[in-house]
Amino acid sequence: MRHLISPLLLSLTLSISALPATAVEITPSPAATLSPIQQYELDMIAFKNQFKIYQEARALREQELREIGATFIQALKQASKEFKSAGRGASSRANFAAAIALAAANRDKAVAELEPLMNPPQPPAKPSGYGMKGNKQRGPSPKAEKKN
Repeated sequence: MRHLISPLLLSLTLSISALPATAVEITPSPAATLSPIQQYELDMIAFKNQFKIYQEARALREQELREIGATFIQALKQASKEFKSAGRGASSRANFAAAIALAAANRDKAVAELEPLMNPPQPPAKPSGYGMKGNKQRGPSPKAEKKN
């Protein structure tokens, strides 16, 4: 009996708590309109955030490219070391050329597997009336009339 009452009470409680939420009609508030200057400032904040993400992604890609380059150089040094220790015969030259070609192919494959860098974000266009030093554009100052 107790096992039947507890799910019943739970479902009753949930249905009662959901009732006021469904009974209230949500009326959309009128769309808040922003002035062009306020919209520009919001767009500029979003641009700065996107640009920061872009810079971090670019720095990460450059780090990965440096690691690929270091691996490539290490492979070249190893091939050169083996070439010098094997002597300067025709077979060692062929092995050296093959090692260089393999290292280059591995480097090219690693670079191709990197994610492409996203396009840099573009700054928003300034609205008319937005001066160089803030949102107030200065017009000509009134001149005092000359007194004779």
